[in-house]
Amino acid sequence: MDVDGKIIRIKRCNGVYFPAEDSILLYRSIKPQRKCLEIGCGSGFISILLAMDGLDVTSADINCRAVKCTEENAALNNVVLKTICCDLFHGVEGKFDTIIFNPPYLPGEPGEEKASESEQWHGGEDGLSIVRSFLRGLIHHLQGNGKCYLILSSLTNIDGLIHDFREYEFTRITEEHFFMEKIFVYMVSLI
Repeated sequence: MDVDGKIIRIKRCNGVYFPAEDSILLYRSIKPQRKCLEIGCGSGFISILLAMDGLDVTSADINCRAVKCTEENAALNNVVLKTICCDLFHGVEGKFDTIIFNPPYLPGEPGEEKASESEQWHGGEDGLSIVRSFLRGLIHHLQGNGKCYLILSSLTNIDGLIHDFREYEFTRITEEHFFMEKIFVYMVSLI
């Protein structure tokens, strides 16, 4: 796959999110600094592209199969990165200059969270429950002048989320229309 002149090889792994349009949109929106953390790394697409640029990258995912897939894809691309199997920031140590998260952002019906692979898309009934948990932990892992890049959906109450997390400044970087929704990339920084 050619992404902005970089050739990256990504193999598909069962039960692991494969890069799609939202992944590419997020990657193209990032202005990464030296020490990077990707939460929800999936197949490792963004982490690997950042490691190709010589950045210090840590990749984390709640799905241990995704972590293994990221490790395999990193080896395919001859890059080195650190991996952690954990739920959001649990098990992550230190602070980072750049934090990236393509969360499960779609609203779901009660019970859908039990469906196979729903952790890849199910963001709770309002689509923001995982994002809220992420933002509660972000403050402990983002450097004072660091930046977080986050995907949000027009199917959720973004204004309400921003209102609830006043310790952050939210800047909309870009958007793209997909199917029945708009996907937004926000840059989040500490106030």
